[in-house]
Amino acid sequence: MLGTVAVLLLVLLLGNPYSEVWWLKCPLHTLTGWQCPLCGMQRQLHALMHFQWAEAWRLNPVLLLSYPYLFLLLLGQLSPRFRASRLGEWCYRNSVLFAFIGVLLLWGIIRNI
Repeated sequence: MLGTVAVLLLVLLLGNPYSEVWWLKCPLHTLTGWQCPLCGMQRQLHALMHFQWAEAWRLNPVLLLSYPYLFLLLLGQLSPRFRASRLGEWCYRNSVLFAFIGVLLLWGIIRNI
């Protein structure tokens, strides 16, 4: 799994999601024109890897703020020891996961108003 993530990040670092047509497109945006809570993620990660902080913020500020939590979730998948820690247990509580999903859904509504 870690190797797959590394290869995907390398492709994102070397590729350009702004100009190349083979990058994945958001199905919701393609069909409706609405932006989902994750719209801009590929371009945002590309901007972050090129130290373009303002561009990353402009693309999706809520997603940018959620990366530390998403990193902890990934760490919990890779390390049973971390997942058993107090922080790991907190990250995987149903209430925390549902709150995170709720924030993303609320952001999806707000960004389309």
